[in-house]
Amino acid sequence: MKEEYYTIEKQTIEMNPLETNGFILEIGGGGEGIIGRLNGRKVIAIDVRIEELEETKNDSLKVVMDATDLKFLPSSFDVAASFFSLMYIKNEHHLKTFKEVHKVLKDRGRFFIWDVRVPPKPMDKTIFVVPLEILLPNKKVETSYGIKWDNKEQDLEYFKGLVRRTDFKIVDEWSRDEIFYLELMKHASSTSPNTA
Repeated sequence: MKEEYYTIEKQTIEMNPLETNGFILEIGGGGEGIIGRLNGRKVIAIDVRIEELEETKNDSLKVVMDATDLKFLPSSFDVAASFFSLMYIKNEHHLKTFKEVHKVLKDRGRFFIWDVRVPPKPMDKTIFVVPLEILLPNKKVETSYGIKWDNKEQDLEYFKGLVRRTDFKIVDEWSRDEIFYLELMKHASSTSPNTA
């Protein structure tokens, strides 16, 4: 039923390969698998839904795994990335996800986040949709991401609040129209937060 959907204006984002010598953990790497498209075999893409991974057309290694319970050894990755994936994770699980990513990153490892501002839910809408135009170096991808709207408010300041509750440092950030970006770094002297 169309009237249940709230669709914001199309958002445009330009994406380039992530610079790293090691492996990249892509949180929510199913579907379009944008990070996997950009960095190919350097990417280990995880998703809780096998059907999302099965439809992904890139050279990443695809693994069914929950971001709140990463099964990799500590300090395994140079880079982690979440491209419009945190919007699909329940807000009460975001802090656990941040701590799990922190655990599997090497010292000075980076966590890149691209996501969308989700405002408070109006009474008459149940699905929030962000249409995206993603400009890759050699291709344009047009897609839409939609979520159930209950208890899903988020914006840049919300995620910066989560950063303050972890041992990440903000290296870069921007907010443009309805989308935003964060680049976080694991402190070289930090230890993994207690995830118990």
